[in-house]
Amino acid sequence: LSLNAADLAALEVRTEGWVAGLQLVALAMRDHQDRSGFIRSFSGSNRYIVDYLAAEVFASQPAHIQSFLLHTAILDRMCSSLCDVVLELLVSDVGLVDGSLNPQVSSLSAYSQLILDQLERDNLFVVSLDDDRRWYRYHHLFADVLRHRLTSSVSAATVASLHRRASVWYERQGLIPEAVQHALTAVDDARVADLVERHGLRIIVGGQVHTALRWLNGLPDALVRARPLLCTVHALALLFTNQLEAAEARIQDAERWIQPDTPADQVRLIQGRAAAIRANMARYTGDINGCVTFAQQVLRLLPESETIARTIATLHVARAFRVSGDVRGAAERRAIAVIAPFQTADNLLGTLAAITNLARLQVLQGRLHAAAATYREMTQIATGTDQPLLRKGDHLLEGPAYYAGMGDLLREWNDFDAAEQHLVQAVAQMVDQLVVDAEDVARGYLALARLQHARGQHATAQRTLETYLDLARQRGFVAYLVARGAAAQAQLALAQGNLAAAAAWANASDTQRAPDVMNPLPFSREAEYLTLARVWIAQAGAWLAQAMELLDRLLADAEAKARMGSVVDILIVRALAQWSQEARSDALATLARALTLAAPEGSIRRFVDEGPAMAAMLHASIARGIMPDYVEMLLTVFHAQDKETRGQGEGTGGVLISPASLSPGLRVSSSLVEPLSARELDVLRLIADGKSNAEVGRTLVIAISTVKTHTNSIFSKLQVTSRTQAIALARDLQLL
Repeated sequence: LSLNAADLAALEVRTEGWVAGLQLVALAMRDHQDRSGFIRSFSGSNRYIVDYLAAEVFASQPAHIQSFLLHTAILDRMCSSLCDVVLELLVSDVGLVDGSLNPQVSSLSAYSQLILDQLERDNLFVVSLDDDRRWYRYHHLFADVLRHRLTSSVSAATVASLHRRASVWYERQGLIPEAVQHALTAVDDARVADLVERHGLRIIVGGQVHTALRWLNGLPDALVRARPLLCTVHALALLFTNQLEAAEARIQDAERWIQPDTPADQVRLIQGRAAAIRANMARYTGDINGCVTFAQQVLRLLPESETIARTIATLHVARAFRVSGDVRGAAERRAIAVIAPFQTADNLLGTLAAITNLARLQVLQGRLHAAAATYREMTQIATGTDQPLLRKGDHLLEGPAYYAGMGDLLREWNDFDAAEQHLVQAVAQMVDQLVVDAEDVARGYLALARLQHARGQHATAQRTLETYLDLARQRGFVAYLVARGAAAQAQLALAQGNLAAAAAWANASDTQRAPDVMNPLPFSREAEYLTLARVWIAQAGAWLAQAMELLDRLLADAEAKARMGSVVDILIVRALAQWSQEARSDALATLARALTLAAPEGSIRRFVDEGPAMAAMLHASIARGIMPDYVEMLLTVFHAQDKETRGQGEGTGGVLISPASLSPGLRVSSSLVEPLSARELDVLRLIADGKSNAEVGRTLVIAISTVKTHTNSIFSKLQVTSRTQAIALARDLQLL
């Protein structure tokens, strides 16, 4: 036939290599000039195929086989129990099998399995789909013929009944997409609505958002609005596709059903689900306070049976530290406790979100290595499933949160290349994904801008901040997240010596009108207040006293709430203020405290990014013998950066300081062939505290098997055989 390769490939797929089918195709194409077009349109309705199969195959079968073939042809795949359900409908409701059952078969179940075995044994165009011979399907061409014959021999109502019965079977098996598809084929809108109302939340939270939305959009609007719980499912799907106004409208459709005589339990269910959706809306715009408030309503309103919504609400409540800035023990315990329910439910998305939340808290606590280890747990969990961290399509995973958080840590540790890879990945996903935690968006863009500025790419950094501000306004972020971007612009301007631009920001910002001294400063605006203090320090004179007062208030709040990451940042700016006041001894004492807190975590950029004044203070610290090893390392980064900037204009590098050199507590003896990883150091410290493997696992939120793996690795690297030996050697090496 002189067919080209593409036509041959298409023909092979369509006929599945069936020799008789290929011969029939050859016969059919003899009179066709457009053979490629014929192959594209070729199906079981072709008259040659229909005639052959009808006459030579189907018509030659016994009546009971014909009935089985016809009425199971609606199934894309089949097993005996599924066929039982479809044929039960045939026996009880239609009666077409009357008198045609094999007399040797005593039950319908045995009948279905025997027929399937016989069809496979006779090679009657049935294909086994698994090694257990449980699932089968018909040859595509044969299925086309059977379906055509079915629709031409029975009523549309009968075909719809078959699909409804198949839909019921699939729902009982928990195969909801297949159940919905059969209901759609039956044009049974009421059953589709029932299925989506009962199972839609789980489908959406499981990641198949667009699938659920397609089902809902196919239903009449009046039908959806007539069912308040279905409205809440629709609202959630709209929310996850960033259609916030439409989602709110659907919530209001649901709430309109609440009347004075509405049963109290239904009122609580509608209101609880509405609060759950609004909590997510608040999160995606950065209103964490609103998110927590709505989540508390969810826990108060929804019954224990609403497991998914209540578990997610518990995670939202565990985010309360982002509002208060309080990361003391209670907040940490909540952040850890919320992980387990998601793991138990095998909810990957929720698990990753909960782990991200814990890493955020650890950063605020100033525990950078612990945060990095927690972020790495995300990759281990995600890559251990068939849903990797980076996933396109329906799945809404925590990729941006991971890449932004880990990228910012790498930037802080001066690993510019790795940081850039992570942060570029973060912002790329933030643009692609319709819904992302607004705070993650801010963190990713602002960290990328700081990295670009540190490399001397000042114009690029400003463009990154402009892009962030455009995105923040476009997605309706809360005011303080927009203001945080403007403050970052002012800080970069100040670092470049543009005091006029920074002062203009300060004059236009409402941060100058800080709350009364009797009221605490809102944690959400801490970054703005620190920028304002820097501007006041640069303006000098009378502004310095205001800066010191502001910094003292910030410091008191951070210390009271165990926010040691903030304490380090505030102490750094406070030392700069004291240095500017010529209070050199006070400045160095303040800086010494910041260095002491930062050294175990290997912080670099929070010092180096402060510029020449910080370099001068570090040189003075060397003269005073303050943290000499750590300060020398920071000055090495300073000098390398200055050299690179002078040599290349807009710098591109970053001196990579290995974790082992970041602090005395992390220096490893040269006798070790391989240094301990950050996670192994966490495990080692807990072992030294006398904790069991189970206690280590609970503390670090990892499996006991993972604890054992880390412990074995520690023993191997230290060349010891027991916990006692490991602890003793670790202390000798100053690892503890």
